[in-house]
Parts: sequence; C-alpha cells; structure tokens
Amino acid sequence: MAGKKKKSLANKLAKMSDEERARYLQHRAEMEEEAKRRKEQLIAIFMKKKIKKEEAFARLNLAKINQNWHQIMRTIKVKEMKSDVEYLKAWIERLVENKNNRIAKLMEELEDAEEQYMNNFNSHSRHLDEIIGEASKDSVC
Repeated sequence: MAGKKKKSLANKLAKMSDEERARYLQHRAEMEEEAKRRKEQLIAIFMKKKIKKEEAFARLNLAKINQNWHQIMRTIKVKEMKSDVEYLKAWIERLVENKNNRIAKLMEELEDAEEQYMNNFNSHSRHLDEIIGEASKDSVC
C-alpha cells in the first residue's frame, strides 16, 4: 500500500504546475509541522501530568518513610529511657538504703550515748548522794 501512495503522490505532483507543487509542499510541510507541534504539546502535557502524579506519590512515600522513621526513633528512645529509669531506680534504692543504714547507725550511737549519759548521771547522783550523806553525818556528829 505504501508503494501505491507514493506512486499516486508522485503522479499527483507530476500533474501539478511548479507553483501548485510549491504551494502543496508548503501546505503539507505546515501540516506536518502543526502535527509535530501538537504531538510535542501532547507529550509535554502528558509528562507534566505524570510528573505531578509522581510528585504526589513521592510526597506520600516521604511521609510514610518519615512516619516509620519517627516510630523507630521513638521505640529506640523509649528503650533508652527505660534503661535510664531502671538505672536511676537502682541508684536511688542504693542511696535510700545507705541513708537508712546511716540513720540506723546514728540511732544506735544515740542509744549508746543516752545509755552512757544515764550511767554517768546515775553514777554522779550516787556520788552526790554519798557526799551529801557523809556531809550530813559529819554535821550530825
């Protein structure tokens, strides 16, 4: 078929005068140029739509990636914070235990001091009683 079109076109061009042939070829070139321009315009519109759609997908995918990234970072941060809390809990328990031990030791020392004070007081009281008793005997005699 292509061969027949070429022959018919060649016959058509052969029958035309030079001026008609030039006008026909000019018209045909303009139509081909217009078709080429429309095709490029359609391709440009198609590509713009495709790029716009891809950008929307890219934004969506980026949002998903960021969401997953934040979730992973939160999970890691929670683990770190749990270990920090456990460490601080153990540290505070040791600190409270040490303070309780120190308080118990101070209470023992206080009890010992009170006992020693009472012993000294009793000894001093007996000694004073003896002195007073001897002084009253001496004054009676």
